[in-house]
Amino acid sequence: MADAPATHLRNRPRQARSAARVELLLDVAEVVFEEVGYDAATTNLVATRADVPVGTLYRWFPDKAALAEALADRYLERLLVLYGELLTDIDPAERIGEFLRRVMARFVEETASHRALPALLVSAMVPGGRSSAGERLRDGLEGHIRGLVELRVPGIPAAIRDRTAEVVVTLAHLVIAEAASTDREGGSDALTDEYIDVLLAYLEAKFPSADHPAWTDPDVPVRPLYPAPDRAARLASSGTVD
Repeated sequence: MADAPATHLRNRPRQARSAARVELLLDVAEVVFEEVGYDAATTNLVATRADVPVGTLYRWFPDKAALAEALADRYLERLLVLYGELLTDIDPAERIGEFLRRVMARFVEETASHRALPALLVSAMVPGGRSSAGERLRDGLEGHIRGLVELRVPGIPAAIRDRTAEVVVTLAHLVIAEAASTDREGGSDALTDEYIDVLLAYLEAKFPSADHPAWTDPDVPVRPLYPAPDRAARLASSGTVD
């Protein structure tokens, strides 16, 4: 496990024992954020769970937000690796929706090992009370989604790309939050799949190929925004033979 970033600490731990205590506080904060959510979490609760005086916590972290920021640094470091892995594993035959299904499946897997990630992402969706850490995680995810959209829909206007990324990230939050839910027995996986289907249906409807009937059908329920290359064009541009 990486050392806690010094930027969110009152003091930089100089001894191994101090560094281990900082990591313990972050591990406990991760569990607390997962269990009660970011808004309901308190530094007193984290200190109690970690079995340390709250003054010890304040020695390293001035407030709850600093704990969240340090956890966000942990997650962003891992997510950068994940984004790199995903971007090097793109099948040109896949439509944007098919690729995003794999992306979301990987995010759900990551959620299992980064327990507070859903809580921090949800904290970035609270109007007027968004946490800085949640905003950073959301911005990081949104930036990479913009890159994926550009990759699958070349030439897409920036305004459409940005709006699409914002919608996708908001829907992705629902997927991640549902996957992390422990309130339901047996139904969470099915609901997660349903949310992913909503996300993919949105992308498929907005970015059909240029010869898709949606462009000329006056009764189409969702108007397309920009044509995406069809399978043949994707394979040709990648030099892949079908």
